Amino acid sequence: MDALSSVLGTNVNSFDPSDNPREADHIQVYLEDSKDPKLQINNNLWNELEKLQEKQKQIRLILETTVPPLREYMERFNSQLSEFTSDLGHIRNKSTELKYQLEYNSTRLAKVSPLVNDLMIPPSIINSILHDKINATWQENIAFMRDKQEIYDNYKESTATKPRDFELLYEVLSYLKKVILDRSRKFIIHCIKKLRSHQPIASQRIQENLLQVRDIFQYIVENNYSLALELRQAYAYTLRWYYKEYFGRYVRSLTILPFKNIDSQYSLGNSISSVHTSKPGTSMFSNYFPYGYSKNSGPVAAEVIQDYFQISKRLSILTQEDNTVMVSQIAENNIMSHHIEIGFKNLNLAVLDNCSVELEFLKNFFGVNSNEHEFRGILEQIFQPTFLKTIEYTRQLIQYTFDIFGVLMCIRIAQQLQFESERRQNIVTKDNLTNHLMLLWPKFQQLIDFQCESLHKIPMTAVLARSLNTSQRNPLTTPLELTIQFSRFLTSLLTLACTHRAPIDERSEPLYNSIFRLRNDFETVMTKCSKKTNAPERMLATNYMFLYSTLEHQNLNLQGKADRELPSVVKETEDHFKALVEALSRVT
Repeated sequence: MDALSSVLGTNVNSFDPSDNPREADHIQVYLEDSKDPKLQINNNLWNELEKLQEKQKQIRLILETTVPPLREYMERFNSQLSEFTSDLGHIRNKSTELKYQLEYNSTRLAKVSPLVNDLMIPPSIINSILHDKINATWQENIAFMRDKQEIYDNYKESTATKPRDFELLYEVLSYLKKVILDRSRKFIIHCIKKLRSHQPIASQRIQENLLQVRDIFQYIVENNYSLALELRQAYAYTLRWYYKEYFGRYVRSLTILPFKNIDSQYSLGNSISSVHTSKPGTSMFSNYFPYGYSKNSGPVAAEVIQDYFQISKRLSILTQEDNTVMVSQIAENNIMSHHIEIGFKNLNLAVLDNCSVELEFLKNFFGVNSNEHEFRGILEQIFQPTFLKTIEYTRQLIQYTFDIFGVLMCIRIAQQLQFESERRQNIVTKDNLTNHLMLLWPKFQQLIDFQCESLHKIPMTAVLARSLNTSQRNPLTTPLELTIQFSRFLTSLLTLACTHRAPIDERSEPLYNSIFRLRNDFETVMTKCSKKTNAPERMLATNYMFLYSTLEHQNLNLQGKADRELPSVVKETEDHFKALVEALSRVT
């Protein structure tokens, strides 16, 4: 109305159209007409009015449709919030109660937990003890049982309060211990029985299986010592039979191995004396050929005898580093002829190797509360039949042979194996080799006697005649064939005197005196031969000079190969012939 008054320029009193209906109709008409754009001065006001009216409708619609559900939701939320607040208070009370119980239980658990951990036996351990395969992993159960046994024993001896079911738990532990002992016993017996099975199996494979679970025998010793002794004895008896059979087959294989028959024809002067060559093999043993010896078809040629007296080709068996044992299959199918030292070394080296393996196994598996004396007794018990077989083999091998070098090489091999036995701390094998030496040294002495007798049986005229026939020269200026043969024989013995590895008292060896005996007998023969010539001293000087030169050359070679001082017998023999040469040179 103020705006209207301003436009009209008059005062217009305000009135309410609703007071007068007719006036209201006019006003409404006026307002409708005012909407006509032609009559309007500013249309923005009407647009704003329409927008306001539209918003009013929307607000009214919202108030009618949206606000009532929202009011209901808020009332319901308020009710739930009240309930939640009540529950939260209850939870707070419960939390406080649980916290108190947790603190109470933690205090009690701290006291009970060590007891539970000490006495508890996990079901997995029980299952493993009862059903798992016995191997290196299964041994861990034994370590667990040892710890538990110690803990249980401490609780049993303690005066403190024990759990009510302690006796039951202790009984379970005892049952588990019995199960371990029984399963361990059966496992060891099963392994031992495999050695007696029809299918051959190497004892080393059985030992490897047992060594992987060596703790089981120690556990048996700790809990049932008598059972441990019985198992060890069962093993010893089984291995006693095993090695007896094994080496029985091996000895039979070595008996098939062909050996060169060195008979009585291989003697000093045999190729010189017509008496010896006319009756070959007249020895009392000439018709007996044990093992693989082949009978000589007739008189042995002088070249063969001379070659026999040179042993340089046979020394490799004493100097070679390869100590591989000839297997039985090779021995049975070998067609080459060998000397007796081949069979002797292969057999005794095989015994040493197996005996050393057994000694190591006894120490590692059965070596609980045992001493060296006890090990030695068990080892002797196992190998006693085998040792008897090897002794019998050596006796048969050398009984009818005249191979003095082969016998002496067997002696050197036995001494080397004794040295190796000491290195391996195997006294049992060393003692067995001593028994072999007790057979070999007397045989060597017999062959020395045979060679000395052969020297004395050579006719002096035959020696000189043989030299004239072969050299067509004066024996006073040329060494006799007997001297050449003896030089080879003597140098071979002296070479073998240098082959021992361990320091020994050589003067106590029969070889020392035997060399001097042969030397003296040879000098006796040479003296007799010299008396058949016109110039005895000259003949002796010529032959001794040859011997001295040969020995001097040999000693130079030996000194170049040896890493220690040569035996005194070698130097003394050289000095002896040197003195003889000097003495005879002054006379002539």
